[in-house]
Amino acid sequence: MFGGKTEYAISELRAAVAVGRRVRAYKHVIDNRYDPDHLVTHRNETFDALRVPDAESIAIDVFELTGGALGSEFERGELARPRADLVAIDEGHFFRMALIPVVEQLLAAGVSVIVIGITHDAWGRPFEPMPQLAAMADQVVLRQAPCRTCGTPAAYTQRLTRIDSLHMVGGLDDYEPRCREHFTPLPGPPEIR
Repeated sequence: MFGGKTEYAISELRAAVAVGRRVRAYKHVIDNRYDPDHLVTHRNETFDALRVPDAESIAIDVFELTGGALGSEFERGELARPRADLVAIDEGHFFRMALIPVVEQLLAAGVSVIVIGITHDAWGRPFEPMPQLAAMADQVVLRQAPCRTCGTPAAYTQRLTRIDSLHMVGGLDDYEPRCREHFTPLPGPPEIR
């Protein structure tokens, strides 16, 4: 968080558009920060995005499936030609493990995929599905903000306000970047995923 991940993705999307590539950007419906119809950086840079309730909705949109739910054609890899050459998915951790087969299908169809997300949850654990997606990636770009306590690169996100679910959207008042030394995991067991 606050490391420039969304800025990086918007830059990649704009560069792709500049050379004539077809792009689509997605954000989870629970991300109610800033603007519902755009990827938005903390510096207010924007790029058009479609809000979706789940990972499956991304595939339905990219492959223009009319039946709603992904059926056997998804499982067999018999989807129509995708309508995007590059797909960006903001806050990939909000989509949970269901994002993995969707990303696999997009990659199999020749679509380049950028997944933006944080690497650790408020308890300090790897934030799924980010480790699994990193293992699939051709390239992993790790963007880290400076720790708000000491200024070193921050791999963790310190929750500052009360938490009532695993996926809580927040901003400057709710979270801050922290290095390993200055990160304090939330007490108690996290919610069951």
